[in-house]
Amino acid sequence: MRYQVVVLDSDIGSAIKIDQLSWQRSVGGEAMGTFNDFKMYMGLCASDQVTTDYMANYMPGTRTLVLSSSQYVNGTPSPNEWFDVVLDTPYWYNGQDNLLIEVEWSSGSGSLFSWQWDGGGARCVIGGYGESIGLYTESLVPHLTLNGTLALQQTTFGAIKATF
Repeated sequence: MRYQVVVLDSDIGSAIKIDQLSWQRSVGGEAMGTFNDFKMYMGLCASDQVTTDYMANYMPGTRTLVLSSSQYVNGTPSPNEWFDVVLDTPYWYNGQDNLLIEVEWSSGSGSLFSWQWDGGGARCVIGGYGESIGLYTESLVPHLTLNGTLALQQTTFGAIKATF
């Protein structure tokens, strides 16, 4: 399975060093998921929508491997609670472009279903593991939270003093 979603810069709001993601579990699925050859990538996207060509959705040179595991096991909380995925390598999001999040795995057992909302247009692409072209796009976007350290706004001492 290979899944890619574009998160709009307007939904994120500012620069952030992302060290984990949280998804809100829906009522479906099982209490645990095991995913073989699991990988997660993040990068930047110039468009508000994705195409079925996974690599074409990335701005050149921005695709970054942030999590890799030969067997990733994630227990999930009760329905409607949030479950976390901690990254191996934090990702610096610049706060200006759209963010792409891509997840892929070859096989596994169990399932981790999350709530989704209609983001309008082609916001996700879904396809087979290792395939360069996805099967279809859809408008549904998962409920997710980017967790990490927000960037501080760079301001001169004079500008800070003038605000008081």
